[in-house]
Amino acid sequence: MQPVTSLLALNFALAGAREGFGPFLGVYLQQRGFDPAATGFAMGLAGLAGLLATTPVGALIDRTTYKRAALAMAVLGIAAGAVALVATDSLWLIGLSQLVIGVADTSIAPLVAAVTLGIVGQQAYGHQVSRNEAFNHAGNAANAALSGVLGYALGLGYVSIAIVVMAVASCGVLLGIDKGCIDHGTARGGEQDERSTLRVLFGTKPLLLLAAAVFAYQTANGAMLPFLAQARTASGADPSLTTGVMTVVSQATMVGAALLAARAAQGRGHAGVLSLALGLVVVRGLLAAFATSWWLVIPVQVLEGLAMGLGGVAIPALVAEIMDGTGHANAGLGGVMTAYGAGATVSPLLAGVVAQYLGFAASFVVLAAVAAAGLAVWMVGRRALGMHGPAGQTGRASAEPA
Repeated sequence: MQPVTSLLALNFALAGAREGFGPFLGVYLQQRGFDPAATGFAMGLAGLAGLLATTPVGALIDRTTYKRAALAMAVLGIAAGAVALVATDSLWLIGLSQLVIGVADTSIAPLVAAVTLGIVGQQAYGHQVSRNEAFNHAGNAANAALSGVLGYALGLGYVSIAIVVMAVASCGVLLGIDKGCIDHGTARGGEQDERSTLRVLFGTKPLLLLAAAVFAYQTANGAMLPFLAQARTASGADPSLTTGVMTVVSQATMVGAALLAARAAQGRGHAGVLSLALGLVVVRGLLAAFATSWWLVIPVQVLEGLAMGLGGVAIPALVAEIMDGTGHANAGLGGVMTAYGAGATVSPLLAGVVAQYLGFAASFVVLAAVAAAGLAVWMVGRRALGMHGPAGQTGRASAEPA
């Protein structure tokens, strides 16, 4: 199998493995008797683990030549955490499983980015990320369908079977990738200079702005699907079928959105693509507040698919452009994904507390407001820093020492 083809197969298989319980976790815990605040706490722990681990993991990836082995360990860690999660009713043990899943999951994005960059190089990276994301979302849709069927027919605990199957498949694909086809110098964005990782991260203003926008993006987006599923379940809908349908709709939409992102970036640049993604999250949150029937739930999930598909391509591509030539590309992605993890932590906690006291509709309005604030900061900041136009204009020059 050609390396590029292997990348596509890897992203398809990884989708099911890294998703873990994903959107099914909220309704699973709800079914086990946990209230929205406790559910938000358990869901937020995975994001907390990512918040603490992502930047150090990214810096480590810049230095290691064992990227395939590290990726296999991360995938197997998620599978082990998912199996452990369904084996207990203790909130604290469930939380511990979420911590393991969070650390493993936060390692996957920078590892896949490094392997991809090391195989295809900087010039082809944006296009390859678009294709990677399309296959990733196709894998998510397939996994959501399988998980929905398993949950509906056998119970939500059996979703762990799908996770284990996809983890094994991911490891099989990794074995087929020749380690010699990965250029580790290219994978880290060139040779490192005398600056420390922290100095590079905090001295690169476009990267800091991107991290702020990504934090708002994920804070607004992270809890929306699982809490919308909980709202529908509280109204009497079947939890497995509801979550499965919602996830398949959004993931199927993401396939097309990811492919569209590469074309949109030709005119708008990846900075413009991220602006569009943030705007879609705002609209989605406002519609979700009124989504009391499938006639609105489906459009809300289509909007999620568009926002996540565009953002999933724009974010790593922007990091690669900003950090090109620094030798700290994966640390840069790790820093941005730390902001993503912070958003993943805050999102269910914020949505859970608001839903507990004001209702689900109010929680969606609050999340939409967060996305709107992030969009405003990103639009003003990117113009001040010159982050606009065709892809590549945010590259090497933006990463000069501050």
